[in-house]
Amino acid sequence: MWVGHWLLGILFYLAINIATFVEGIPALQQEPPTISHLRIIAPTFRTIACVPIFLMASGAQYDCHVYLASLKKYTLPQHPAFQNLVCPHYLAECVIYLALALIAAPQGHWINGTIFCALCFVAVNLGVTARGTKEWEAERFGLGNVKDKWRMLPFLW
Repeated sequence: MWVGHWLLGILFYLAINIATFVEGIPALQQEPPTISHLRIIAPTFRTIACVPIFLMASGAQYDCHVYLASLKKYTLPQHPAFQNLVCPHYLAECVIYLALALIAAPQGHWINGTIFCALCFVAVNLGVTARGTKEWEAERFGLGNVKDKWRMLPFLW
């Protein structure tokens, strides 16, 4: 990993945490915390729909990472997740951020703008990396092995 990518990642995670906290300050200032804030309420439809998506994407990403870590260095992935995608773990990362953006949407909104911006940032950065990965795999293993694969978004890119 190039040191610039590493630093960008550190800055991204620092910035997204600060931005998310700053966005939540008004909600924290609405009223003083009381024991009633700890009550368990029924989940919303959004939570019921998005938590399984988050969990499945997290599991898929984990499975891809475990598989990639088990490969001999510079080996073309043969795992089913890599059959039609060069970087399925990047797609999973984007789905994770989308689920979080939907779950964390403020009252009266469909999506959390801060986390959606993080999704856009992550999608662009991973998209650039996926393009480079496909080019590298074509050079290393032959164009025929990756020609029909999407980079990270099935049917789109």
